[in-house]
Amino acid sequence: MRKKTQQSYITRTVNVVNYIQQNLDNELTLAELAQQANFSSYHFHRIFSGMLGESVKELIRRLRLERAAIELRTSTTSILDIALGAGYESDMAFSKAFKARAGLLPSKFRKSEQARFPCLSLSSIRYVTNEHISSFEPFIDKELNMKVMIKQVDDMLVAYVSHQGPYKECGHAWDTLCGTLAPMGLLGGNAKMIGVSYDDPDVVAPELLRYEACISVDEIFSTTDEIGFKSIASGRYAVTTHIGSYETLNETYQKFFGQWLSQSDHESADQPCFEIYLNDPESTEPEELITDIYLPLKELNHG
Repeated sequence: MRKKTQQSYITRTVNVVNYIQQNLDNELTLAELAQQANFSSYHFHRIFSGMLGESVKELIRRLRLERAAIELRTSTTSILDIALGAGYESDMAFSKAFKARAGLLPSKFRKSEQARFPCLSLSSIRYVTNEHISSFEPFIDKELNMKVMIKQVDDMLVAYVSHQGPYKECGHAWDTLCGTLAPMGLLGGNAKMIGVSYDDPDVVAPELLRYEACISVDEIFSTTDEIGFKSIASGRYAVTTHIGSYETLNETYQKFFGQWLSQSDHESADQPCFEIYLNDPESTEPEELITDIYLPLKELNHG
């Protein structure tokens, strides 16, 4: 079953790559691409970039340069027009980017019969003139050693404070939440410190990132307008542990989705992950912080 699941991920990712090639000159949204792959919009980019070893933006930029290399060889189109077609504002910017990839300026590449545009894709995906590929070799991190458990989680009622902006600046939300709950004696016992991160910082602008600082509670109570209440949904979750600074959490997310998930028998549900912080950042060195990451799963159709 695992092999069948892996092939499903590859097939759906191929659909996205072909859609990108067919619309290489258009502005494509992540929601639009997620729909092409039938992946959760919350998690699409992490799955995609993990399997290919490059982000959507990096893939588009590279495919445009590869197309430009073909145009340099097979047409008499001016370098400026090719540069504009590749999404660059000037031939100078294009030439700099092209040389960084090919080792030659576009003008010299056009004149050289021996020069080849190198394949710099970890998954060996290249621009194809017929705009269609049938498969690819997913990028595999051979050093991946991720321990993952599947857990059944019950509904959790939490009090929360919302934050919008860089994740590293969410401290004010925690100050407000803890400052309110501490005098009520609600921080001890079985209370869990939970973070809900809605957006991937690799693709969402820092000022638009959405986060909720949460603490589990037994019941709703009267409090300030800044604090809300919600339930974190019950269900099956894949859980892995991140040890280290919160600033490197995204690296673990990328491996979790792009490497482990795509090689597992599971698929992510269309809801955000959450994190449970197991020690106190105020009294713990950053490299010793322990965070459990909960990835929501949906049932696969094995029929």
